[in-house]
Amino acid sequence: MSSSKSCASVGGNYTRKLYFDPRADQSSTGGYWITNEELRQKLSNLIDTEEQIKNASVYSNPLTKKQRRKGKLYHAFVVIETNEWWWSIEKNTKCITIQRSKNLVSVRDMYQRKKRTTGRNTSTLIREIKTTQGRNTTINELINYMWRKDVLNNDYHVLSANCQEFAALLFDRIESFEEQVYFDEVADESPSRSTSFYMTVDKAFEEVKRCGGSKPFTKQETYKLKVPFLRHLDNYRLFESPYEILFARSLMRLSAGTLAVLDYWCNGGKYDIVMIFETKEGTFWSLEQLNTTVVIHRAKNKDVLLNLCQRHPRRTSLKSSKMVEGLHWKNMNEAMEYFCKNQKYKIDQIIDLIFLSLGARRNINFISSLYNKSKRTPRSEIVHV
Repeated sequence: MSSSKSCASVGGNYTRKLYFDPRADQSSTGGYWITNEELRQKLSNLIDTEEQIKNASVYSNPLTKKQRRKGKLYHAFVVIETNEWWWSIEKNTKCITIQRSKNLVSVRDMYQRKKRTTGRNTSTLIREIKTTQGRNTTINELINYMWRKDVLNNDYHVLSANCQEFAALLFDRIESFEEQVYFDEVADESPSRSTSFYMTVDKAFEEVKRCGGSKPFTKQETYKLKVPFLRHLDNYRLFESPYEILFARSLMRLSAGTLAVLDYWCNGGKYDIVMIFETKEGTFWSLEQLNTTVVIHRAKNKDVLLNLCQRHPRRTSLKSSKMVEGLHWKNMNEAMEYFCKNQKYKIDQIIDLIFLSLGARRNINFISSLYNKSKRTPRSEIVHV
């Protein structure tokens, strides 16, 4: 089945699997069928996940040979260039497919070893729509992003989850991303000049694993720091108003400020949640959020985590803050998996729409949701130290 024909269908027999062809330019090896649960582990065993993306492009080809104009009806797929390989990634009504080759033609012009559908004129050939540089994004980060967005379990839909939407999702991730995580793997040591603390969620997930994220926790301490009202108010930042009238802009500020006050008052104030974990090896991890940035520290000296944040003194030491003990997560990898998969709840998205309509942005505290989740589902194997 060609990608073009299947893309034209509605629903189809979507398998929720990924098909990977590691050498699309050689004799068929049968390829690999991969489920969502196997996605990161199996692919990491088959490819060099640390390969950096040099360039990425979105290509299109017509849905049928008889198609005279492309218009809005076309199949879209992403082609990626790394130092060693050419890759194509795409979605149709059957599955998501990743192809890898030493030459461009085998992934751009072919789909599962058959020629892609082309039309009768130049406007319905295989065409490049847009391209961007890789910005140091690795293949591994892109795989983590696909897993985090649950793309394999997102059934094909001709309007909302089609090939064009999928191609745009991957392209946008490569073209523009936010460095949402601050990770300091040796918070109690002097950093080297090459140390980079800020990174994407997808990269942070791998860095935590590399630094021993699978080591079992033996103790968890959760600290609650009350947020001063003025800092809480700063979380409701106003966008540039599209209106030139000063009165309209002032009204928007007043409305956003009123909602911020109600939010603070109805919840009895706001709190920053800081979680500190200890492993059997005597390593400490801390997890918290500052505005939109998730902050992760790792150190041998617990006092550093209690007194410093991002290598600066805390306004209030955690030693003088309210603390609750109770082990709810097996290890740092598990905590990160939950964080990566559950960055927002539906209620947060609804509230966000309200603030966006007023020209404001509300910062969601992911760590608070992580803490609340751990309270709702305590582990039976809690270890008391």
